[in-house]
Amino acid sequence: MDRYLSEFDTKTLPEIKTDTVIVGAGLAGLTVAYQLLRLGIKPLIITKKPPDISNSFLAQGGIAAAIGKDDDPEYHYIDTIKAGKGLCIEKNVRVLVEEGLERVIDLINLGVPFDRYNGEILLTREGAHSHRRVLHIKDKTGAQISSTIYNLVKDQINLYTGYYLEEILTADDIYTGIIISNGKEKKLIRSKSLVLATGGYSPIYKRNTSAYNISGDSISAAYRAGCILRDLEFIQFHPTALYVEGYPAYLLTEALRGEGALLINEKGERFVNEMKPRDEVSRAIFNQYKQGHKVFLDLNPLKEKGISIAKRFPTIYALITEFGFQDSLKIPVSPAAHYSIGGIKATANGKTNIQGFFAVGEVSCTGIHGANRLASNSLLECVTFGYKTAYSVYTYNLYSEIKNVHIKSSLGLDREMSHKQKLEILAKIKEIMWENVGLERSEDTLKTALEEIKEIQEQLKKFSNVRYLLDLTYLSEGIILSALSRKESRGTHYRIDFPEEKEEYRKHTTTYNNLKIKLEVD
Repeated sequence: MDRYLSEFDTKTLPEIKTDTVIVGAGLAGLTVAYQLLRLGIKPLIITKKPPDISNSFLAQGGIAAAIGKDDDPEYHYIDTIKAGKGLCIEKNVRVLVEEGLERVIDLINLGVPFDRYNGEILLTREGAHSHRRVLHIKDKTGAQISSTIYNLVKDQINLYTGYYLEEILTADDIYTGIIISNGKEKKLIRSKSLVLATGGYSPIYKRNTSAYNISGDSISAAYRAGCILRDLEFIQFHPTALYVEGYPAYLLTEALRGEGALLINEKGERFVNEMKPRDEVSRAIFNQYKQGHKVFLDLNPLKEKGISIAKRFPTIYALITEFGFQDSLKIPVSPAAHYSIGGIKATANGKTNIQGFFAVGEVSCTGIHGANRLASNSLLECVTFGYKTAYSVYTYNLYSEIKNVHIKSSLGLDREMSHKQKLEILAKIKEIMWENVGLERSEDTLKTALEEIKEIQEQLKKFSNVRYLLDLTYLSEGIILSALSRKESRGTHYRIDFPEEKEEYRKHTTTYNNLKIKLEVD
């Protein structure tokens, strides 16, 4: 694997210097920015899309916290550990549920308009939670929280929109800068520290719920820069995404099931407890399709309970009205890749193994989700660990200087791939991952996927303008090799040839340089 996949010379690029650069403007990145500003650091934020186009803004259901009068962080901790199937890093889960409650109270005091009734915050329950502890704002929770934080920082930060991360520069395992591009020009940003908050890699699958196919190529860029990756095989498939041929997999929040919506087949038969962990519900739906059935999310029980779908879930009501399901209230659904549990190995403070390089949110893997994320813990992760990461950045910057290191990369290639060809290869990668490395895997399907991805890699290496696609193939290879290494079924990783959980695999899959996979206890 080449260290750099694009051509550049740091001596000739337009240069920007700043204390800290944050790549990504979802809730994790915005939280870091908010807290850095309070600490006296003005960050520069880089984002491909405007800040309101991110997975955080699409998050419908809510944010989990043990704020109910009968709840306690200890119960939240136990539920998270159970969902994680033996792979949660317990000290980080403690931080999540205890400090997370404090951060949610902070959000309330910052003016986030959580739904209330007679002044009391309304709480719903989602899969594998023992208590009603999910705070929500209709079905726009992520958007409301994120926009509240964005409005607090937008006039104080520097923001570059329309740029994506191309290369992360290092020297002797120390971060020195990044190269960004808008497709026409490149810029060099030198800073004391980098915070990567670019989200996960679910769009590497054909059917996914991600925001405008925002993808995980930045994880590969971090890997090429020397970052250790962890638990890449664990991708959570959301059970209920709209299933209409030819249309995206629009997410239908778990809160619908929490309020009473049922999963039925075309005969009207229930086939699963809707409140089981997501991996179990997703596989139950998947198996219905394998048996030739169709699956629907029936919203009629909500109507019977007196819940106004239009008022409680306005985004979803508008969606089902658009597709003509507002009368029957039975929506065709199937699973879709939704959340990547694996990512860049990081501490609860955002630290990676590269000095000056921090990772937070879905791009990171802190071990809090184990082998299966508990519903609505992801927004909580963004604000809790985003807050802590800001303090780590502040401390690092105190003793650091911007480094002026000269780096030149020349690929020696003069062939360019056409846009049409690139789209075809992207579609092929997604198809390979969906068909062979999806909800159910086996030695045979994984080896087939590995062979096909390697063939695409070799084809891409002949062209000079395919950095993005090559990064996706390296990430795909890491996911496949991690899945091959785990010869068991655990959480979101299901092997039909090894259907049982095994104690000997109660370890994390760690991806080191040159895609060397090790199973390790953390």
